[in-house]
Amino acid sequence: MRGCGERQRDDEHLVQTRGVIRRQPRRLPLPAALSDRAFTLDQARRYGVDARRLTYDDVVSLGSGVHAPAALVASASPVDRSLLVARALAVEVPETWLSHTTAARIRGLHLPPHLEQDLRVHLSQAPASDTRVERAGVVGHRSTVRDHDVVTFDGLRVSSPARTWLELAASCSIRQLVVLGDQLVRRPRALYEGRAEPFATLDDLSEVLGGTRRVRGRRRATAALDDVRCGADSPPETLLRLALIEAGLPEPALQVPADLGDPLSPPADMAYPEWGIAIQYDGETHYTPEQHRADQHRENVFRAAGWVVLCFHRADLRAGFRGAVAMVRTALRRQGAAV
Repeated sequence: MRGCGERQRDDEHLVQTRGVIRRQPRRLPLPAALSDRAFTLDQARRYGVDARRLTYDDVVSLGSGVHAPAALVASASPVDRSLLVARALAVEVPETWLSHTTAARIRGLHLPPHLEQDLRVHLSQAPASDTRVERAGVVGHRSTVRDHDVVTFDGLRVSSPARTWLELAASCSIRQLVVLGDQLVRRPRALYEGRAEPFATLDDLSEVLGGTRRVRGRRRATAALDDVRCGADSPPETLLRLALIEAGLPEPALQVPADLGDPLSPPADMAYPEWGIAIQYDGETHYTPEQHRADQHRENVFRAAGWVVLCFHRADLRAGFRGAVAMVRTALRRQGAAV
């Protein structure tokens, strides 16, 4: 009922909050084009949605002038929310591209702990661009890049994998850059990851270093490239390999099958074939009953073939692999290695 001579607009309804009656726009469903993504106010207006509609509780502000359906972000992690913002801003400012930690996250790379905490969106643009990226929670970069340093990934303009690695060099140690490089050049499992090719090759990383000058961290990245290897399936595997090398032990080979002549033989994460030692790092994904059975089968195949099998876990990672290094050293000596 409309009282006091006031006329209620047809696109409004009355709501009572803490005893106060207010007018709000009727809750029309968001357009389908906005129902599964984050968006800015300008993007919403293109679909006939005004600023008042974005104040309803089925829409959430993500910061940086970006909004999203509440159902979409209800269970989203802070990283997922950051990527929703990144996607919206990349569409909003098409002359920019996602770079640095944002480019790494959108590819699902594991970042060093200090960068995992940085949830800001990194947007790069050419030095001569007239666009100014000035939003809270956004870091704007002016970058001189070559044409192939910016690629299309999942429909967005993003720094190439090799360029992303170089962009992070100023914020990472050599060891951390080796871990990132290993992730880029590893061969993915198409069945589980939806891609069959690595993000980059060793040649790609070498090329970006050779073709790019005056970038902070370039010397560090050049030093790290010497230790990047194809075959590490997780950052802990890379860290275990580096711990063995830094302790003066021989560098292990990666993804070594129990039967070197059988391409279907299960592989060890790393191994010393000449001394018959296989090394496994079993992370959290190995704790399911199904994976545990698969791991047991793999280890039985190695042991039946006469290998010494050493398995390490998260507790070894937390200890900096000091105990793991000692065990590997002992095993090498028992197998006749001069270490």
